Amino acid sequence: MNNPSPSSLTPAAVFDLLRKHRYLWIAPAVAGFCLAAFCSAMTPRTWSARQGLIVRSEAAGYANQRLGKFTDLSEMKTVQETMLELARSNSVVTAVLDEVGPASSWASNEWPSREDVDKFRKRLSITPPGGAEFGNTEVFYISVEDHDPRRAERLVAALANQLENRLQGLREERAESMVTELQRSVKLAEESLAAEVNRLGSYESGLGSQLSELRNLISPNGSQSSMDQQAAAIEQELRVLESSRRKNEQLLLTLQTANQSPGRLEATPSSLLVGQPTLLRLKEGLVDAQIRTAELLGSRSAEHPIVKAAMETESNLREQINRQAPQAIRGVEMELAVNASRTASLQEKLSDLHASQSQLANKRAEYSQLLANVDNQSRVVEEGRKQLSDAIAHRAGSTSASVLARIDNAEAGLYPTGPGRTSIAAAGGLFGLIGGLGAVFFFHGPRPTPASPGAVGPTGPSPAPAPQAAATRPCAAARPAGATPVVATVTQDAALTGGSIFVAS
Repeated sequence: MNNPSPSSLTPAAVFDLLRKHRYLWIAPAVAGFCLAAFCSAMTPRTWSARQGLIVRSEAAGYANQRLGKFTDLSEMKTVQETMLELARSNSVVTAVLDEVGPASSWASNEWPSREDVDKFRKRLSITPPGGAEFGNTEVFYISVEDHDPRRAERLVAALANQLENRLQGLREERAESMVTELQRSVKLAEESLAAEVNRLGSYESGLGSQLSELRNLISPNGSQSSMDQQAAAIEQELRVLESSRRKNEQLLLTLQTANQSPGRLEATPSSLLVGQPTLLRLKEGLVDAQIRTAELLGSRSAEHPIVKAAMETESNLREQINRQAPQAIRGVEMELAVNASRTASLQEKLSDLHASQSQLANKRAEYSQLLANVDNQSRVVEEGRKQLSDAIAHRAGSTSASVLARIDNAEAGLYPTGPGRTSIAAAGGLFGLIGGLGAVFFFHGPRPTPASPGAVGPTGPSPAPAPQAAATRPCAAARPAGATPVVATVTQDAALTGGSIFVAS
């Protein structure tokens, strides 16, 4: 096998190599430095100007929160993303370029062209403060790059103005569309409310005197209606008449019996004779006379004149009671007839009241539905008017105030963006030096010496001999003058072959 001869590169050899071929690496370094310096001098520098802005929420229509504060981060992020899209929109970019005008090196007749708009969008950036995430803070920065620092400041200032104007115009357009839509919605809701009110009025006019009863019937907090009170009073009077009828019938039966058996009247309860005061007084007088006669009989005989007078009084009272009984019977019969007539009248009136209540119950569902429709339409109209008032307030705010506030003025940095010209030139020289050194080592660096193709070694296995140092012995033989010298070299490679290889030249 062929093995290259190992070669070593010492610092002294490197120094000698670089010194010997110094023009090969100095020339590229100088050329790279000069070329980078020339390119840096000819290339225009780029400055970046930025403007800080603060965005707030709209104050109109947010009475339940802190004025000027967003309800949540998503709302603030939405507003800032809207501003980002507005800042990159064609109308805003074109207006900014028209306001600032072209650069001094611009030579085209069309300004701004589509290419100018696209370049401006690439040089525009909107970023949050350092370390913050976009949409998590009310502050953000807009920055524009340009070859002229003063023009970059004018571009940023013009962009802030145009962004504010476009955002205000967008708010005005949105508020105007909302006002128009809500006005149409409120108008339709009012027309629907008027139609429902007309239906309710027509229905109520047909109710007449039952309107108050029906309203009281469907009212959740209503008290007892007059019809209910009348029905309760009639029922109470009917109960009284029924009780009186039963009492009069019992009295009539007692009086008719007493007319045939006068002694029966004396045992009649006083409660039955309440309606017959004459009979009640005669009965009480008879009872008193009987008590007096009993008392006199206890102290005198039956033939005593006082006792006889007392008995005569009893007899006269019984006769008067017997004579009064037919008249009482006629009075009780007349009272029963009056009670029957009154009962029939009250029952008829009670039936009419129940019929009226049944009719009101049948009309309750329809009337309740009409009232619910009017109430719903009233709430719709009220909510629509409130939203319309908020939209009008939004429209007024969009024309009178801005939701953007500037932080100081637009300012360009003291130094241009990117590396400086010295750094660029040094980097060019460094790349040229690296290229020159690579060329020196590639073309003139040391290379390993390959073995002679005539070298032959043992092919069979051999035992590993004891290691010994390779020796080279020059052999010189006697040669005539002018003959070609012969050098014999004996190389012993103990590690690979264990034998000796002879190379002759």
